[in-house]
Amino acid sequence: MSTQPTRTLKPMVGVVVVSHEQVAFSMLEAARRVVGTLPGVTVACTSAGDDSAAITQRVARACSEVDDGAGVLIMVDVYGSTPFHVAMSMLDGTGAAEVLCGVNLPMLLKLATIDRTRLSPAEMAQELCECGRRAIRIGSELTGKIVVGGIR
Repeated sequence: MSTQPTRTLKPMVGVVVVSHEQVAFSMLEAARRVVGTLPGVTVACTSAGDDSAAITQRVARACSEVDDGAGVLIMVDVYGSTPFHVAMSMLDGTGAAEVLCGVNLPMLLKLATIDRTRLSPAEMAQELCECGRRAIRIGSELTGKIVVGGIR
């Protein structure tokens, strides 16, 4: 009989990246090449011919794959799109969930350093949203140089 203590893992917020076509898959692969594995993160890609029911089924399946009890953050590429509306329908109050629109690569990279066992889906969404906003820059504003067609 072994006397080693049993290690219990704290549940971690799962993440589903939803996009049109293969954008989510490509972004997640790029993030993994930079930071390594991202446990509890999956994708749900949609195609032009998919109807809402097919997208709903795909997103729901992805959510159930990564939800180990701490809830799910659904990161969507385009606000107002059908995938966005499907993701919003997942916020039905039956479990901890949040939707974050405008997913970008810096947000996915940040997932490697966030303590997903401590934060709620809503808290994660706030932190990742701020990270994504900080990553959006206009080059000429950074250099102070005059932009053709712009005023400086």
